[in-house]
Amino acid sequence: MNDDTTELRNPFPSPPSHYTRYTSHNLALLALLKQREPHDPDPNQHEILNDQNDIPDWPLVQLEKPRIDWILEEPDAYYEVFGDRWFVRLNKTPNPENKFTLKYT
Repeated sequence: MNDDTTELRNPFPSPPSHYTRYTSHNLALLALLKQREPHDPDPNQHEILNDQNDIPDWPLVQLEKPRIDWILEEPDAYYEVFGDRWFVRLNKTPNPENKFTLKYT
Protein backbone atom coordinates (compact mmCIF):
# COMPACT_ATOMS: atom_id res chain seq x y z
CA MET A 1 0.00 0.00 0.00
CA ASN A 2 1.34 3.41 -0.92
CA ASP A 3 1.70 5.67 2.14
CA ASP A 4 1.17 8.82 0.06
CA THR A 5 -2.34 7.82 -1.00
CA THR A 6 -3.44 6.28 2.29
CA GLU A 7 -6.12 8.31 4.00
CA LEU A 8 -6.38 8.59 7.74
CA ARG A 9 -9.83 7.60 8.87
CA ASN A 10 -11.38 8.38 12.19
CA PRO A 11 -12.62 5.21 13.93
CA PHE A 12 -15.32 7.24 15.68
CA PRO A 13 -18.41 8.63 13.98
CA SER A 14 -18.63 12.33 13.29
CA PRO A 15 -20.69 14.32 15.78
CA PRO A 16 -24.22 15.24 14.69
CA SER A 17 -24.67 18.50 12.86
CA HIS A 18 -26.56 20.18 15.71
CA TYR A 19 -23.36 20.58 17.75
CA THR A 20 -22.69 23.71 15.66
CA ARG A 21 -25.67 25.37 17.36
CA TYR A 22 -23.77 25.63 20.67
CA THR A 23 -22.17 28.99 19.88
CA SER A 24 -21.50 31.67 22.47
CA HIS A 25 -24.08 33.90 20.73
CA ASN A 26 -26.82 31.25 20.87
CA LEU A 27 -26.00 30.39 24.50
CA ALA A 28 -26.18 34.11 25.37
CA LEU A 29 -29.58 34.31 23.65
CA LEU A 30 -30.75 31.29 25.66
CA ALA A 31 -29.61 32.90 28.91
CA LEU A 32 -31.41 36.13 27.99
CA LEU A 33 -34.54 34.18 27.06
CA LYS A 34 -34.50 32.38 30.42
CA GLN A 35 -33.91 35.67 32.22
CA ARG A 36 -36.90 37.33 30.55
CA GLU A 37 -39.25 34.31 30.73
CA PRO A 38 -37.94 32.02 33.49
CA HIS A 39 -41.11 29.95 34.01
CA ASP A 40 -42.36 29.50 30.45
CA PRO A 41 -41.44 26.01 29.17
CA ASP A 42 -42.25 26.93 25.53
CA PRO A 43 -41.53 30.65 25.12
CA ASN A 44 -42.02 32.54 21.86
CA GLN A 45 -38.39 33.50 21.41
CA HIS A 46 -39.00 35.81 18.45
CA GLU A 47 -41.38 38.01 20.46
CA ILE A 48 -39.31 37.95 23.65
CA LEU A 49 -35.96 38.57 21.93
CA ASN A 50 -37.23 40.99 19.27
CA ASP A 51 -34.51 43.51 20.21
CA GLN A 52 -31.71 40.98 19.50
CA ASN A 53 -29.97 40.07 16.22
CA ASP A 54 -29.62 36.66 14.58
CA ILE A 55 -32.37 34.79 16.42
CA PRO A 56 -32.36 31.22 15.05
CA ASP A 57 -35.41 29.58 13.48
CA TRP A 58 -35.11 26.52 15.73
CA PRO A 59 -36.05 26.66 19.46
CA LEU A 60 -33.26 27.90 21.70
CA VAL A 61 -34.52 25.69 24.54
CA GLN A 62 -32.99 22.75 22.63
CA LEU A 63 -29.63 23.96 23.98
CA GLU A 64 -30.59 23.29 27.59
CA LYS A 65 -28.95 20.43 29.44
CA PRO A 66 -31.12 17.35 29.99
CA ARG A 67 -32.67 17.00 33.42
CA ILE A 68 -31.40 13.89 35.19
CA ASP A 69 -34.44 13.75 37.50
CA TRP A 70 -36.68 13.26 34.46
CA ILE A 71 -34.43 10.49 33.20
CA LEU A 72 -34.44 8.66 36.53
CA GLU A 73 -38.26 8.73 36.77
CA GLU A 74 -38.48 6.21 33.93
CA PRO A 75 -38.50 2.49 34.84
CA ASP A 76 -35.66 1.73 32.39
CA ALA A 77 -33.74 4.96 32.77
CA TYR A 78 -31.51 5.80 29.82
CA TYR A 79 -30.13 8.69 27.82
CA GLU A 80 -28.96 8.92 24.23
CA VAL A 81 -25.73 10.44 22.96
CA PHE A 82 -24.93 10.57 19.24
CA GLY A 83 -27.55 7.92 18.53
CA ASP A 84 -26.27 5.45 21.15
CA ARG A 85 -28.52 4.51 24.06
CA TRP A 86 -26.93 4.38 27.54
CA PHE A 87 -28.84 2.87 30.45
CA VAL A 88 -28.53 4.43 33.90
CA ARG A 89 -28.33 1.78 36.59
CA LEU A 90 -28.41 2.61 40.27
CA ASN A 91 -25.56 0.83 42.02
CA LYS A 92 -25.47 0.94 45.81
CA THR A 93 -22.41 -1.22 46.32
CA PRO A 94 -19.43 0.41 48.02
CA ASN A 95 -16.28 0.91 46.04
CA PRO A 96 -13.47 -0.66 48.14
CA GLU A 97 -10.71 1.26 46.35
CA ASN A 98 -11.71 4.74 47.49
CA LYS A 99 -14.38 3.96 50.11
CA PHE A 100 -17.04 6.02 48.34
CA THR A 101 -20.42 4.74 47.26
CA LEU A 102 -20.78 4.48 43.52
CA LYS A 103 -24.19 5.90 42.60
CA TYR A 104 -24.49 5.62 38.83
CA THR A 105 -22.68 3.38 36.40
